[in-house]
Amino acid sequence: MTRWDAENVIRAYTSTDSDPFERGHEFGQVHAAQVAHTVDVYRDMFQQHGGSRIDLVDLGTQALKAIAAWAPDLADEITGIAEGARLPVTDIAAINARTEILAMLDGRPRSECSAVVLLGDDPDSPPVAVQTWDWTRDMAEGWLVWTIEHEDRTVHTLTEYGVVGKIGVNSLGLGLLFTRLHHEDDGQEGIGLPVHVAARRALDECDSVTSAAYLLASADVSASSSLNLVSYGAEGKAAITAELHPGGPGWSTPEDDGMLVHTNHFLDPRVVPYDPFPSKHPGTLIRRDLLRRGLRGQTARPSADQVKEVMSRHAGGVCHHRAPGADDDHITLATVELDLPNGELLAMEGGPCGDLTW
Repeated sequence: MTRWDAENVIRAYTSTDSDPFERGHEFGQVHAAQVAHTVDVYRDMFQQHGGSRIDLVDLGTQALKAIAAWAPDLADEITGIAEGARLPVTDIAAINARTEILAMLDGRPRSECSAVVLLGDDPDSPPVAVQTWDWTRDMAEGWLVWTIEHEDRTVHTLTEYGVVGKIGVNSLGLGLLFTRLHHEDDGQEGIGLPVHVAARRALDECDSVTSAAYLLASADVSASSSLNLVSYGAEGKAAITAELHPGGPGWSTPEDDGMLVHTNHFLDPRVVPYDPFPSKHPGTLIRRDLLRRGLRGQTARPSADQVKEVMSRHAGGVCHHRAPGADDDHITLATVELDLPNGELLAMEGGPCGDLTW
């Protein structure tokens, strides 16, 4: 596992400006080529799935309006990224809404990510939080760990160049793991609040599972994802999953042994009937079952190494990589561990098994 810090410049960047626009502008200037690559990848993907219906200006305008209404500081940051990278702001807003745009264009379900939180029995030991991030191999070089310094906290987020956030942790002891979900109402009402923006704002503003859950309850999204929240501090530790979806969210809490495992299907029984994914993609059920069974008996005093060992078993597809040219283009691009006591994010390229086959 690699700790991305100031010495690891290839995959890490630290912003220090507290003004959202200036922070974004600096990021866009420094990473103009990488941000342009992200825009090119998603423009091609949108075109592939939407054909002649693609109007990136219109889609980006819808996204920016939704972002500005719920997270105005992040709308300013996105505007800064666009100006720094010398790209239209609608392009940057659109890549922040890539989940929402893909859901609107064709609704095609995509499997992405497996997340594990283990609270453990010892009240003085920190929770364990680990996930795989699965996505198109076109983005294998398209991500970094971005560090954002605020007046009262530091945020680390693993994200794509030009996207404001995804998986992350802050120095106040709040962590967030991220997986894609699917609801039959996804993409039916245009572009709502991007789930990636919701994740970043939670890390920017919240210091506990409780405060983050209340914030996310107000997120009016148009596409679904699970935001798996975990916190650790003087008041103890806690976890909950916000299953964001249009009209939601749903909620899922840890099992009695403190285990919370999320793949790509809803767990809230109120929402399960509206989830089309498991019937056609039972792999999400297999991955969750493999993780739960593999980690039973290790939940009292859990460790990240235990979780990664179970994640490395290829039978269930948690650690997912195929040779180039395979029909399944979704691969494990990174394995992420949250160090909650120190407020740090540890990331490793590729799957937990260490194989970097793209």
